[in-house]
Amino acid sequence: MVDLAQEAESSIQISTGYRRYVLGLLLVVAIFNYADRYLLGILIPDIKADLDLSDTQIGFISGAAFTILYAFLGVPIARLADRFSRKKIIAASLAVWSLMTCLCGSAQSFIQLAVFRVLVGIGEAGCTPPSHSLISDYYKRERRTSALAIFGLGSPIGVFIGFLVGGWVVDLAGWRLALFAFGAPGIIVALILYFTLRDIPRGHSDGVAASTSDSPDMPGLWTTFVTLWAKKTFRHMILGGSMYGLIMVAVLIWIPSFFVRTHGLEIGVIGTWLAFTNAVPHAIGILAGGVIADRLAKKGVRGPILLCVFAQVIATPFYALVLLWPDSTGAFLWLIIPSLVGVMQGPVLFATIQSISSVQTRAVAAALMILIINLISGIIGPQLVGLVSDLTAVTFGSESLGFSLLAVATVCGFWSAFHFYLASRAIEDELT
Repeated sequence: MVDLAQEAESSIQISTGYRRYVLGLLLVVAIFNYADRYLLGILIPDIKADLDLSDTQIGFISGAAFTILYAFLGVPIARLADRFSRKKIIAASLAVWSLMTCLCGSAQSFIQLAVFRVLVGIGEAGCTPPSHSLISDYYKRERRTSALAIFGLGSPIGVFIGFLVGGWVVDLAGWRLALFAFGAPGIIVALILYFTLRDIPRGHSDGVAASTSDSPDMPGLWTTFVTLWAKKTFRHMILGGSMYGLIMVAVLIWIPSFFVRTHGLEIGVIGTWLAFTNAVPHAIGILAGGVIADRLAKKGVRGPILLCVFAQVIATPFYALVLLWPDSTGAFLWLIIPSLVGVMQGPVLFATIQSISSVQTRAVAAALMILIINLISGIIGPQLVGLVSDLTAVTFGSESLGFSLLAVATVCGFWSAFHFYLASRAIEDELT
């Protein structure tokens, strides 16, 4: 009888060019994912004024409204992705969140905007887990971190486009048109992906054959969670990523408003500065993190995770310089360092979670990672900063937002490094 893995390997031939095309196409999807998500940060000052919202309400719209269903639905959607067509799930998700982004531009009240943000989150829940699973099947373990790092560029490129283009569009035509302009093109990309991307056999790059949707060997969701959570590496990598994610989300959502309130800058100017001092360094840091991690991995499995520890310890103190520097130019320039260094943990986090998961459960593992990280970072981050800013406004006045951001960044940065260190102590015994 022919071995299932050998049969899967021989039944499909993947050229280097097509492999790169798939990665590039998934990168484009990720760019839309993050551009549509974090565009809101650059629009907040105008939305706040137009709809007469408080910082606490803005924190809810940018955090919990988007994150709750985004996080929870990611797991059942990923479960489907581990059983059925991943490309169909990604294409449908992209079409849904793109349409909902357009509808956000029609909101006339806090309630309407919150509802449409919930629907954006529902759509975006189907992006990352099946994408991670596909990439892991197209790229072998020794090249997987770099491939996931390239996919991870969707975050900084999306933020770059959102801040740079969104900032100028809102200055010229208002925040509503900006949301329409960012949502509509995603529907076209969804069609391209549906008709051109091939869903290859699970386990292809590892030379093994995963169970099909009809197989009784497919582990259940609860079994998968218990198995993964029992691993110290899984727990501490996710908690470390959550603490960093809390900083990143809070900064992306609130830093434009900080520069408006503390330094009195216009949105278009802020968007341009942030595109080059946050998004570009972020992209370089992700790529550097992937390349450095792959090289460190040749000397041992602990090296890449220790890179995460180093990144958080170095990056955290620089947020104080960003938020306390007296002039805006210096504050923007100091932002380059934590944006460049802190994000190096991302590719290592993604690759480690995939590596300690079985080939049958990679999409679910990615979804569980996203669920936990987003419940902590996506809900708590923006809401906590907004709440503390409102509570301390009497004491600090217009500086309350900067104080709130500084407190969150300092505590969570070192907390993140601590969990990554604990993960590095467990990885050698738990890598499958």
